[in-house]
Amino acid sequence: MIAIERISKTFETRRGASHLALGEISLDVADGEFVSILGPSGCGKSTLLYIVGGFVPPSTGVVALDGKPVTGPGPDRGPVFQEFALFPWKTVLGNVMYGLLERGTPKVEAEAKARALIGLVHLEGYEGFYPKELSGGMKQRVAIARTLAYGPSILLMDEPFGALDAHTRTGMQNELLEIWERDRKTVLFVTHSVEEAVFLSDRVVVLTRSPGRIKETIRIDLPRPRRRKELLVDNRYQRLVVEIEALMDTPAQRR
Repeated sequence: MIAIERISKTFETRRGASHLALGEISLDVADGEFVSILGPSGCGKSTLLYIVGGFVPPSTGVVALDGKPVTGPGPDRGPVFQEFALFPWKTVLGNVMYGLLERGTPKVEAEAKARALIGLVHLEGYEGFYPKELSGGMKQRVAIARTLAYGPSILLMDEPFGALDAHTRTGMQNELLEIWERDRKTVLFVTHSVEEAVFLSDRVVVLTRSPGRIKETIRIDLPRPRRRKELLVDNRYQRLVVEIEALMDTPAQRR
């Protein structure tokens, strides 16, 4: 579904110098696959996601979706970022309905679909609440429901749980897997957490320090559906976490 071919990105600094953020990234992501991107801060993980989303153009290379080059944002890609970006003046229901109404969906149909998605993310009873009245985890559930509302085939998730406390974060991971196992959307997921990446993913892509290049891709050959309490005592899960942690700590070899 996603074909990333030799993508590089160079930014101009305020002093007029060039900064290479990404170098020669090539990666294919299959339809329905869950792929996480790991790497040190500043290695270009988010930049890669924005390029796939069409928000930032690459300096060189091409991103194609189902064989068609990406030239800008589109409804086939649903972004979910760490910043919840909810409309503070709209209720939970209003936020989830927003994209549907903008696309011309009749109000009755939009409300019915929004209410179903609010139920999917376990926020029944909060339809009339405003963002300031919600916890961080609840806000992120609203953001996910709002993105799912317009039916993207690809979810682009940039550290969506990074600002949450540990307990809420594990709960959100479980809920995301429930949604993914039901719909099997293609997911490109950026995170700093090795444990999160291993728990969620089919594959984990580890990037080098800036400029970001692919250091290694690891297949996560763990059974699904995944249950945290079972994985925590599974030697395969523990070995994968240790292996990827070691990759994160090991400098890339010069070629």
